[in-house]
Amino acid sequence: MQNSIGVASFRKLTPAMVRAQRLALANDIVETSKGEVAMALKKAAPALGIDGTCYHILDILIGLTAADDWHPNRRPIVAISNEKLAEYVCRSKRTVIRCLKRLVEAGVMAYRDSPTGRRYIHRGEFHKGKQGEIERGFGFDFSPARQRVQELKQLGEAFAQRLKQEKDARRTVNRLLRAIEDMAVLAQNEGLDFSEVLHAVNTVRGGTHGIVAQAEVLQGLYEMALAQFEPSQEAAREGDESSFSEQMPSAGDISDTPYNNTNPQSLEENCNKRRSAHADPSTPQDPSVVGIKQAFEKRPDRKSPASHEPPSQAGPLDNISIGLVRSALTDLQETLGLHFGRWADVLDHRSDMALLIGLSQSGLRDAEARAGRHVAAVVLAVTVEKALRDPLLISSPGGYFRACIDRAMDGELALHKSLYGLANGG
Repeated sequence: MQNSIGVASFRKLTPAMVRAQRLALANDIVETSKGEVAMALKKAAPALGIDGTCYHILDILIGLTAADDWHPNRRPIVAISNEKLAEYVCRSKRTVIRCLKRLVEAGVMAYRDSPTGRRYIHRGEFHKGKQGEIERGFGFDFSPARQRVQELKQLGEAFAQRLKQEKDARRTVNRLLRAIEDMAVLAQNEGLDFSEVLHAVNTVRGGTHGIVAQAEVLQGLYEMALAQFEPSQEAAREGDESSFSEQMPSAGDISDTPYNNTNPQSLEENCNKRRSAHADPSTPQDPSVVGIKQAFEKRPDRKSPASHEPPSQAGPLDNISIGLVRSALTDLQETLGLHFGRWADVLDHRSDMALLIGLSQSGLRDAEARAGRHVAAVVLAVTVEKALRDPLLISSPGGYFRACIDRAMDGELALHKSLYGLANGG
């Protein structure tokens, strides 16, 4: 196999493209796997500016690479034409070319151009049922991503942490703004000068500071605003106590024991007469019975008509065991580095599965609200498994998932057949 990698003369090189080419030529090859790099890439994609069509193309290209080609003694090369990619992502050829260039400049892959510009792969003979090693290949080389796998993991974790920090800061800003507005109204009623704090708040809101910096500044302003109320509140409390003492003299007070009606009642009588907190006041039944009945109806395993989950959400999961799920979703478990030994393992990794096919979290939550968590998780897992086995089979995995949820709601989804087919290698 060739160790050199070249760029066609018709391409205009940029510094970012040169860095990607150098990563592809590195000698100290990092030992990793296709699943590990794919997960790191998908989590770091937003931080690298890879979204939309670029993300879709990246998903297809990674899926087309062979798992054995990610071993240190091989190169993960994929060969596919721009026309075929444009057909798969339903975009123009020029859009595909721009996305491929963006992926190269992001340091995800490198060009490996042939002298004629064609992209193809010639492999050796099959050995023990596995594909032979690439003897000659031209297309796109994912060696840069393999070399940067640890860096990509750190990028993904830092991006997720930053999103969480900004989300918390946004909540803090909203909470502090409401509190300061309430204090401004109170200050106006008590005749306090609150103009300085309001001016500072307006300056922060109209500035160019980030949301995290705004939260920190507003926290300081909130504490400063509280300090303005402390002296007036303390004086008001002292005044109230003194006026109360003056109006209520203690001379002539009579210290008598108050009379209370303390008719003895047993604990059992009290329990029988007390209404349950869940009981309906208009119901003439025994209060304790009503409370027990309604508590039973509100158990988590009971189906409520007002719930977002359909009463027959277990229907699509009939005749489906976790053993069948485990034997059918082999590629998914290998990619995530998991073993589906119980249903909780499937539910706990829904976000990672959604990430593998580019499904948004809002789309996943909507599917769960319609079909239930278990049904949505299994449908999602089947969709990801099919996309991993044959990336060209499903042009839009997210749309395929939503269509399956629609079929499940109509009672037309034979989910067990799909799992049996995948388990049998279909």
